[in-house]
This record gives sequence, C-alpha cells and structure tokens, in this order.
Amino acid sequence: MKKSLWQKDIDKNKYKILNKNVSTDVLIIGGGITGLTTAYNLIGNNHSVVILEADRFLCGATCKSTGKLTYLQDLKYQDIYNVYDFNTAKLYYEAQKDAIKLVKKIIKENNIHCDFSRSDSITYTTKKEEIPKFDKERKMLDKLGVKYYTTYTTTDFKNDDIKDLIMVKNTYVFNPVKYLKGILDVLKKHNNFELYEKSRVCKIKKEADYYIAYANDCEIKTKKIVVSCHYPFFTIPGFIPFKTYIEKSYINATEVSKTKSYNAITSNYPVISFRYHKDNDNCYFIYLNNSSKLCDKLNYKRNYDECLNAAKLITGKTPNYVWTNMDVMTNDFIPLIGKVSDDEKNVFIATGYNTWGMTNGTIAGKILADLVNCKKNKYINVFNPSRNINAKNIKNLISNTLFSNVKAYTFNLIKKNPTWYKNKARVIKSNGKRVGIYIDNEKNNHVVSNICPHLKCFLTFNEVDKTWDCPCHGSRFDIDGNVIKGPSCYNIKIDEPKI
Repeated sequence: MKKSLWQKDIDKNKYKILNKNVSTDVLIIGGGITGLTTAYNLIGNNHSVVILEADRFLCGATCKSTGKLTYLQDLKYQDIYNVYDFNTAKLYYEAQKDAIKLVKKIIKENNIHCDFSRSDSITYTTKKEEIPKFDKERKMLDKLGVKYYTTYTTTDFKNDDIKDLIMVKNTYVFNPVKYLKGILDVLKKHNNFELYEKSRVCKIKKEADYYIAYANDCEIKTKKIVVSCHYPFFTIPGFIPFKTYIEKSYINATEVSKTKSYNAITSNYPVISFRYHKDNDNCYFIYLNNSSKLCDKLNYKRNYDECLNAAKLITGKTPNYVWTNMDVMTNDFIPLIGKVSDDEKNVFIATGYNTWGMTNGTIAGKILADLVNCKKNKYINVFNPSRNINAKNIKNLISNTLFSNVKAYTFNLIKKNPTWYKNKARVIKSNGKRVGIYIDNEKNNHVVSNICPHLKCFLTFNEVDKTWDCPCHGSRFDIDGNVIKGPSCYNIKIDEPKI
C-alpha cells in the first residue's frame, strides 16, 4: 500500500532508539494518540516518564485514521443502549464531547497547526429497512439533548439513493499527524520525558513492587505501565483477544478542486465513510470503503482494486494515496480503557476504539493519566476492561470473536494456497513444519514460518504489500519474516534451506 495522506507530514527528525537499561516512574508503551495524550496529561506531575514506540513515531494506527472528531458515530448510542442502558450511552456520549473539548484545548494552548476545521457530521443509509433504526437513534439523541437535523438542504449532499440521515453540527476534522507532532514538540521541552522509537516491548515481568519491561534486549524498570499500543502484545492478563475482533478498511485520498464542510458515514455494511481535507498545498477527498471483519476478505489485491475503482467512480481520478487501517472492535461497542485486571493495579490499557480512535484515544489519555495519578474520573467504570459480559453481548462474542477466529483458522487450514496467490506465494509442509514461500521477481524463494507467534493462527499472503498477515489479530511480517506490526512481538524467520 502507499503511505497514508498524513504520512507526508511525518517528522523528519528521528528519535533515540533504546540501547540501555533505564528506570522510570511511568512507562508508556505506544506513541500514538493515546500514549502521547496520556503523557501530555502527566505534564506537571513530577513523574519521570518513558515512552516507547515500536516503529517510528507518527507511523502507527493514528496516521491511518480518517481524522474525524465527532460524537455522531453511526448509530452508536442505540447500540450501547441495547447492550446496557441509557445512562451508559449517556456517559459514552459525554466522553466523546469531552474528548473534542480536550483536543481543542491542547491545540489552542500550544498553537498547534493541524488543519483543524469545523465539519458537520452525517450518518446516512441507502436502505429503506434501516429507517426504524434512525427513528430510534433520533429518540436517543433527543434524550441526550443533542440538536440534530434530518435533512442537509444544500447541494453538497444530495443523493436520490439516501433513505434517511441524521446530521449534527459542532464536530471537526483535522490532520492527526500534525496534531501529534505538536504534542511531541511539547513533551520534548520537559526533561522528565524520554522518548524512544524502534523499541518494541516484547515482555513484562512483575517484581515485588515494580515491573520490568523488555525491549531491544534492554530492561525498563518502572512503577506503573500504560499499554497504549493499539493491540496488546500479551493475552494474560486482560484476555483482550477474547473480548475483541479486528475490522479492516481501505482508504484513499484524491486531490480535488475544493473542499466541502461536512463528513459522512453509512450506518450499515459495507461501511462507506468520507470527508474533505485542506492543507497548505492541496484539497483532498478522503474515502473509506470495503470494511469487513479481518477474516472475511483475504484477497487483498481484489480489495485494493475495489478501493481504487470506487474512488475513481466518485472523483474521476486515480487516488493520490491509498492505505489500509485496522480497528480493534469490542462486542459491546465500548472501548476497553483502565486497569488491565483487578490483580494488576498499576498496569493500564486502552484498546477497542470501534473505528472512532481520535475521540476515544483522546479521552483514554485523560482517563489513563488520572489512573496513574490516582485521581477520580467519571468514565473509569463505563470503560473498565474488566466489566462483566452480560447476556446481551454473548451473541456478539460468539459471532464476532470466536466464530471469526475459527473461520480464519479453518479457511487457511483447508485452503492453504488460494487461487489468487498465482504462483507468487505458496504454503507447504517442510520437515514437518508449515512454511510460507514467496517467490520474488528474480525467482528467489523467501521462506518463513506460516504460523503467527501470537496465538498460532495461520498466515495469509498479502500480494499488495508483499507481507504475511494474520487474519485473526492483525500481526504482519515481511517476506523475510521480520515482524512489522503487532500484536506479535516475534519474527517468523526459520533456519530453512532454499526450496
């Protein structure tokens, strides 16, 4: 895939790579919007803080976002109400509003130039059978005190196929990479913050009253740990893989002559989401489509082509940028933010943003900082990762999490070499091991293990990116077996002769 639109604004300055043992009060694992917002909210608390980013800063999940800051999130409030109750939906709504206020505050206080602009948010449907759901969502918004509109009367958003819509004002769009660059610049001014990139944490060990994390063959001794790396690299504690599933989307950005002051998303699958963006140089139309559970669409080349063709139909042009994003989804529609378990009082986690990472990542940063400082926060209970699974979301757990993983595992077990591999890749048994082979243009074989080290799912070859991808939890490896994206911390290289 090409890089995302936001990656053209990545800081050219490189940060240190961890190469020594260090001690700190707080270790933050992950340098995206959650980790950096947490750090920002710890300024002035006299903590020593170490932030470790597995890749380069500004290259993770945040830079793959569409960059929306909105509290109208498809039909989220009735989804939460159906699983829990109105008060839970209300708290989630207030958290999204507070997140937007916090972003605005950080931008203003630090004079961050990140193309922040007002953009009306629209949820719409092209299916008549969805109209009752829109009626129910309007009732939820009425109870929440939200002023909304059911028509968008300008010519900017007219389509005979639209059966119903809800629109709200006072929502925004921005450039998430420029925003995080601004926060990084603030953190670098404080001596008690140390920032390291290319430093992947692979293990945490608990000692008497502290923890030791391991990265780059170095030890980080710390009192408290914040795990904000999109998807945690461990299973226990927390059992996150059993509470979530992965959704993958394809996104493109195409230069256009002008922008429009709204963004929109469909309420139903296949999800379509779009917005406009203007920076100093150009105007862009950003379009997301082809969303699905990670296990459902494993022909990555076909997905990529469909993404390109959809953009061409709308703009008449070939996109300037095309990229993919993976979102961690929860079965009860609420993120997992807080203590990773009741037994680990000083290990905190944030994940499962359900495609709304800019607001949820921001409010997570505030919640996590308050937990580190032993402060009260009214959102701690609603986002608690240890909340009980009730009868209403067991069905979602079975269909989304358990069935999806079984489906991915079974597909790759039965169909080791699908037709779209086209002799460029193949999976075989060698010396009793399941291995994957990629044949490059010079006819060289690149041989790797075909099993993901994370939870032992079989890997699928990605023809577009030339990677081996896990269809269960999203780990990715290059053709030579180096891990390039977690949750796996380990490579899949094997000592195997050329075949």
